[in-house]
Amino acid sequence: MKIKIDVKGVEETIAKLSTLNTKARKAVEQQIAKSALNIQMGAKKRCPVRTGALRNSITVDFYGKMSAQIGPHMPYAAYVEYGTKKMAAQPYLFPAFEEERPKLEEGIKKAIEEATK
Repeated sequence: MKIKIDVKGVEETIAKLSTLNTKARKAVEQQIAKSALNIQMGAKKRCPVRTGALRNSITVDFYGKMSAQIGPHMPYAAYVEYGTKKMAAQPYLFPAFEEERPKLEEGIKKAIEEATK
């Protein structure tokens, strides 16, 4: 179970990506990295802790400079996030993403606007 942040998810900016100058591209890359780390931190804060293994397994992997993947590496991670018949859901990753999403979208838009002035 992972959440992948990719600029392609921000429809308003996709047309501009191919025409970004170096300054704008760098600003977008920095925003993606910042948001990915914020999501990781938010997920770790929300993650229920019994042994700490699940929380400690939440990592950020960067794929290129415009994409990041955030998620835990424990086999039971999805059961905690979504629950089972016998256990209530304890969401930690998706709420962290939802909290950061507006900041990510606004940060990308602002980075592009400022760099292309």
